[in-house]
Amino acid sequence: MKSKTFLACGMIAPIVYIVAVVIGGVLSPGYSHISRFVSDLIASGAPHRWLLNPLFGLYNLLCIVFAAGILAETYSDSENRKQTLGKIGARILLAEGGFGFATLFFPEGPAGSPINIVGILHIVLAGLCSLTTILSILLLGMWSRGRSDAKGWGIYSFISGAFVFASGGMAAASGASGSPIAGLVERLAIGGFLQWLFVVARVLLARRWAAQAGAGPDYRN
Repeated sequence: MKSKTFLACGMIAPIVYIVAVVIGGVLSPGYSHISRFVSDLIASGAPHRWLLNPLFGLYNLLCIVFAAGILAETYSDSENRKQTLGKIGARILLAEGGFGFATLFFPEGPAGSPINIVGILHIVLAGLCSLTTILSILLLGMWSRGRSDAKGWGIYSFISGAFVFASGGMAAASGASGSPIAGLVERLAIGGFLQWLFVVARVLLARRWAAQAGAGPDYRN
């Protein structure tokens, strides 16, 4: 039962993230989801940071738990010749959740303020989040290609990883140039990861339930 709970966290995490962003937008008059980044909602001095930080923290913790569930899946997949790639990918996904959680303690500065060491650390951590997101998607996609029952998921992961990479690069460029649609482009990259997280969690959960139904009670999980 524990492994199913861990995997279910991958479906809950995107919902928590979306709820946090929606609440932040509603509580911030004048905030534009089209032009402004999500991190602006929890920047240093943001009025509702006290409310949104716990929600974003919960999201990252759910991602970490989900990654732990995938790691357990890779260890039980001993016949998969790409098992090692899965283990590495799951650990990188764990790191992604950790980097995301750490950004909450190093918020960006208020708009227009001089950048300081905290702001620099925020940028570094955000960059590490982006890198580990893409690597984990691709490596776990490769792992799934070693499973006869999950090759379609592998192709889906490669497409998702390519989308996150392309839209993430566009988001960085849009932010640097002050584009009026920088927030929208960033949300495309984030959405690419969130939908992958939800779908993969659902697929793994469905297969876990199907395996249990076919083999009788699974006392190990």
